[in-house]
Amino acid sequence: MTFTDNKVTLWRWRDDFQNDFAARMDWCTQSFEEANHPPVPALGHDDEITVKSGEIFGLDASGTTDPDGDGLSYFWFQYPEVGSYNKEITHGLSDNLYFVHTIKAPEVSKPETAHFILKVTDKGTPALSRYKRVIVNIVPK
Repeated sequence: MTFTDNKVTLWRWRDDFQNDFAARMDWCTQSFEEANHPPVPALGHDDEITVKSGEIFGLDASGTTDPDGDGLSYFWFQYPEVGSYNKEITHGLSDNLYFVHTIKAPEVSKPETAHFILKVTDKGTPALSRYKRVIVNIVPK
């Protein structure tokens, strides 16, 4: 199903910001130990990297933590709306991998950017998510 109205840009993030609001209400009525707190995403590399056309590169979320010690799930996805390269990059990304090392940069004839988002969600209640963006600069060979 495709949506095109003026609210569509928020739908991707809606559950997460509603859970964040619920957690903030808990912070007002519960002790620190009783309330859930968001994970702290981290990258095992810079948040902007440069690769050549056809090169294999990886994305790494090592160092990500949760202040409550909750288990974490990881989700990497391409965010084509903001990069200059808006075609899908075949990446084999899947749920719950903190390190993905099999992304192949597309062949480009001029420098392009592709954006990837790391979504980290904890196993607390409510489940809280935080994000990190990686900008991949793709240059011709």
